[in-house]
Amino acid sequence: MAIYSTSIGVSWGGVTFSEITGLSWTYGGENVGRSANFRPQPGSVSVTAFGTVPNIGVVGNRGTLTITGGGMNLTQTAALASVSAVAELNGVTRYSVEFTLLDN
Repeated sequence: MAIYSTSIGVSWGGVTFSEITGLSWTYGGENVGRSANFRPQPGSVSVTAFGTVPNIGVVGNRGTLTITGGGMNLTQTAALASVSAVAELNGVTRYSVEFTLLDN
């Protein structure tokens, strides 16, 4: 049965995202070294929103990324890779935020 992507919540580094319009994440990757459990970059997360997102001053910082709802649940240490903004004339500004998941 399909899972509706409603009531999705995202928080990272003390910031709770608002007006989320899109979310995707990928988890997986190759094991590296002798340990079968070590993945230096196990995945990525992309979030688009109209409202509150982390500011560019914290790009590169790491924190706990928590995603809830809509069948998208994920809690993982993540580094903020980028924040971008696109504005429409007489419209709204859309923010895109990219995270790199980190091996706990």
